[in-house]
Order: sequence, then structure tokens, then C-alpha cells
Amino acid sequence: MTSKRKQNKGFTFVEVLVALIIIAVGVAGLVSMQRLFLQSSTRAAERVAAMEIAQEKLEELRFTPYASLAAGSSTKIKQGKTYQLAWTITGQYLVSGAWVPAGSASVPSPLPPEPDAKAVGITVSWTERAGTAEDLTMGAWLNSVEARDGGLAVTQPSTRQQPTVTYNPGAAPEVVAIELTDDDDAQSYFVKETTKPAPEVERRGDKLQVRFDTVTYDEATQTQRIEDFVTVNCSCRFQGISDQGKTPARLVLEGDHLVLDPNGSQNTTKMVGVPADTNQPELCTICCRDHHDSTEMVRAGTVYRQEGFFSRLPSGDHRHFTNVNGYLQQAGIDDVYEESCRLRRVDGYYVAYPDWRLQAVTVMSSQYLVNSATNENYADYVRDVVRAAVLGQSVPTQPNNRDIEVVPGAYQLIGRGVYVDTMSTSHLQRVRDAIAAGDSDWLTKVPLYEVNLTLLGDWESSNTYAGPVTSEPIETIVDPENNYYGTYSRGRLQALFGGAATISMEVGAGNASILDSAPIHPYEQGVTYANSMLVTIDDDDTDDVPLYSVTGEVNCLFYKVKGNSGSWESCKSNDFRYLTINSSEPNVTCEFQTIGNTATASYSCPGIREGTSLSVTFGYTSGNATLTPSSVSVQSINENVIQNIELRIN
Repeated sequence: MTSKRKQNKGFTFVEVLVALIIIAVGVAGLVSMQRLFLQSSTRAAERVAAMEIAQEKLEELRFTPYASLAAGSSTKIKQGKTYQLAWTITGQYLVSGAWVPAGSASVPSPLPPEPDAKAVGITVSWTERAGTAEDLTMGAWLNSVEARDGGLAVTQPSTRQQPTVTYNPGAAPEVVAIELTDDDDAQSYFVKETTKPAPEVERRGDKLQVRFDTVTYDEATQTQRIEDFVTVNCSCRFQGISDQGKTPARLVLEGDHLVLDPNGSQNTTKMVGVPADTNQPELCTICCRDHHDSTEMVRAGTVYRQEGFFSRLPSGDHRHFTNVNGYLQQAGIDDVYEESCRLRRVDGYYVAYPDWRLQAVTVMSSQYLVNSATNENYADYVRDVVRAAVLGQSVPTQPNNRDIEVVPGAYQLIGRGVYVDTMSTSHLQRVRDAIAAGDSDWLTKVPLYEVNLTLLGDWESSNTYAGPVTSEPIETIVDPENNYYGTYSRGRLQALFGGAATISMEVGAGNASILDSAPIHPYEQGVTYANSMLVTIDDDDTDDVPLYSVTGEVNCLFYKVKGNSGSWESCKSNDFRYLTINSSEPNVTCEFQTIGNTATASYSCPGIREGTSLSVTFGYTSGNATLTPSSVSVQSINENVIQNIELRIN
């Protein structure tokens, strides 16, 4: 009998060596990936800590006596990391409708005891683990009635001037003040307005961060409430269904006054998320973590996003979605989803707030709010929109006399929106009862906001030949070699030829109306708010002589010094206060136009008769600046001339 001997084959030394090399390479890759992940996570945590340090300092300065505000520096240790903190204080004077910094030749003489406002600049710098120097900056303007406590009026400062009620294009404060009363004869009333001409817009990667303040002040007691809002969009990843997050902050009615909900911004157990990557605004950490509802929040009526009862997840959370080839697909655990959040600063920190609820938008010329009669028409319309929202009625008819007739030239148009926050059932009923009882001050009980949406809406012209309108992508990077100056243009009408054009602006629903972003929830898909106005262009003078224009953009950069080096950054609206534009032809008037810090500035010399020869010269009356070109010369004009200007301030 024979038997087969089983042969046991082993591994050769070469095979073992190759296997070890493969394993070593794989392990090295995993270690490298883990190191990069930890570095990225650490960097994000350090920036959040730096932001909190800056916010804490700003809040401290808000409560510092106005006359005692002074520049300084300090060292702060947070989470074992050392941060260098420095802050500057620059006095600002309101002269002929424009802000002038201390030290300028244009300041009032004699100087008042204190500046009208003080600009605060805060810089936090640190060295990250890899040895790279990092810094974060934050700015704000303070005035003598700035003190607040979580949004509540807490001071009774000295008498201030009557609030600015009209819109003044190209000059601060460029706001619309809404009187919160139905009594035309009232001598004492509250007024609400945004504090800046347009929201500040910043892009990071493909995400936006939009910031603006609102102020409500009482003409009788001279007290006020400041509300500082930031709206961001983020890419998030679900982390867990049972983790620590916070409930939303919100305004509630206590007695006859709006106050912050004492149960808002409290720790709670619920679904949370984390930023999907680090190329996003720092506030996305808060947005991804907190913008989830829980069953308890739904029962209490304090939710971030409205959602149908049967559509909510079992945990009470509203649904979140990821965009797959243009379609919204519900996201699950560990999935990346798109998010947008409205945040408000409370006690020095930004906390999540219920989503924006837009009611109506209105398009108008920049001159519409300069005229006192049409300005009042718009203010009445805002009050009517809020009333309709409270009573559940249809949006009222838009204010009249908004259509315009123009000659060839460039004209900045304006788009504004009215928002009313969601109120609890009892809160809403109390406001309705106040209206029914004839309470002229019922508006003081409503969380309402009137916002300049010009740079956030999508603009369109029905006649792009005669009157195109700008609607450029939102871009805030600075790269002059590729024609990026940190600004963009929307709503600027270029009247070229005779004819009529319907100019419209459209925005989305919810937070998308502030962020100009795609819908992130099915409830927002297909929901838009739009308004339009008719523009008639007359390109002939009264004696049938053709009319033309000289127009262009003013692309501006200033050189910011940091230590021993520096870099070019986009100009702010205040940087244009020393810009001059003059025409050699007495019958031609040129004007400069800008709205906010992120809008592309422009100039316009409209209605120039055919055959006119002229030279348009540009100057800058302060510091070291260059203009390229410094003038535009036209001989016997017979067509519209468009010439952009570059301004560089050293």
C-alpha cells in the first residue's frame, strides 16, 4: 500500500520581505493620515478658541465706559495655548453725512469732547503646532449708547441726536429707520434699523458668512438694544443621535417687552453634527452642532427649522439633506449634509438662532429713499407687511412711484427685504390682541427686521441691450492679477440706449435669502421672493440730440502692513471718502456710487450730449495713492464710454 505524503509549502524569505514592506507602507500611510487629521482638527480648535477670545474682548470693551476706551494688548492662555491679543481704538466723526477718522484734516473744529463713534479692531495671534504663525481679526464700531445685556436695553445715556430716517447713498449710516408705531403724531416711540448700509459678506471656499447688526432705540429714554447676526452655510457630517448640543436663543414677550428667552441656548441631548472639512467659516462648528431639534424642543415650540410633524425624525429632529446631482437626498448617520444657520451674539458668544423668515422684497432706485415722501411710503409698507404676517393675511401691495426714467449712465438699484421671526402661539396671540385693541405700539412686540438684500439677490433685466443689470457671482478674494478685488457688483443698471427694461431681483426662502445659496430643504425648493420695477431710458435730449455717458468701476486695494511685511486687501467703503471726480464740462456732473464694503464701487457721468469733448479726472486727497488711469478724455463723444479705474492706497 502506498500513501501520498502531503507536501506543506511555506513562504520564501523574499515573499515574507515583500509582505512586510507592503504592510509597512500601509501603516505609514495610515499614520500620516492620522497625523494630518489631528493637525487639521487642532488647527480648527485653535481658531475657534481665538474667535472666542476676540469676542470676549469685544464684549468687555462694549461695557467699558465710552470715555475710557483705549488701545492695548495682553496675553491669553486658553486650553493650554498662548494667544497674543491686541486691540486698537480709532475715533470716528460724522461730518456732512460721512464718517471721518480721528487725525484727518476733515474732523470737526473744535472737536467735541468725545468722537461720535469709536472703531475697534481686535487681532488675536498665535503659533500653531507646526510653527506657522496664525492670526484672526475682528472689528466693530461702538458708540456712547452701545452698552447692552444679551440684547436688552440696560443704560440711559445722555441725549443723542435725532436718528437718521432717510437713506443717503454713498454716505453713512445708509440705513432705513422704521418707526415702531402707528401713531403719526407720537412724540415718543421706538425706532428699528440696521447699523450698516449693507451686510458684510465673506466667502471661504464655497461657503458664505453674512453679518449685520440691528438696533432698536427708544426716543423717550434714549435706551437701545443691539442685535448682532451672522448667517453661514456649511457642509456637516452627522456625528450622533445622543450628544450634547444647545437649544436656540430667541426673543420672547415678557410683559410688553421683547427679551431673550431664559430657556434659550441651554444644553440639551439631541442629534449633533460636525463640520465635514476645515475650509469653512469657524462658526460652522456651532452651526453643525446645534442646528438640530429634539423632541422636547418640538413640544416647547423652540426649533431651528420649521418641519411638518409627520416629516420629523423619531427623535424630533428636522430632516437634513445632501445634494446629489441637483436632487435633495435625505442624509443619514455619517453622511455629509448641507446646512445653513442664523446665529446671534449673546453675552459675547455667537449662538444658534431660529431660521430667517422672509415676508417680502422690494426693488427701488437709490434715490427712492432720499425723498421724504417715498421714504415714508416704504416705511408704511414695511409696517403693513409685518401686520399682514401677524394676522395671517396676504402681502400688501408694493409701494408706488418706484419706476424711474433715466438718461444713459450707471445707476445703483436697491433691493430690500422684510423679515418676521416665528413667534409662539401665545406670543402671536398677544400681538394680535394688541392690534385689535388699537395699541399703536404693537410693533414693539414683534421680532421684525428690514435688511438690504441688494448684494445677496439675483438680478435680471428684461432688456439687456438697452439696460443690462449686474448680477455677478459673490466673490471676496483679492487677486488683482486676475481682476479680483475682493468685491462684486449686483443691481447696478447700465443704461445704454433708449427703451424700457423691467429690472427684477429674486431671493430664496429661509436662510437662503441671506446667503444666496441653493435650497437645502424640500420646503425651500421652488420658493422664491421677487419684485421688479420699470426703467425707461431716454437717450435723446429735448432737442433730439443723442445722449451718451462715461462710466466705469473703481477697483480699489489698500496695502495692509503686518509686522515686517504686508499684503494688498480690498478697500472698505470709508476708503473712498477722499476720492474726487471732476468733469471739465460744466454741464456734465459725475458721481461716485458704492453700497457697503463688498460692493464694487463705480462712477457715472450721465446724459452727455453728442459731440461734447470732456475730460473726467480722478484724485485722492489723503495719503499715498495711485489712480490708473487718473483721467478719461473723450473727444466729440458719439458712443457710451466705459473705462474702469484702479485705485491703490499705500
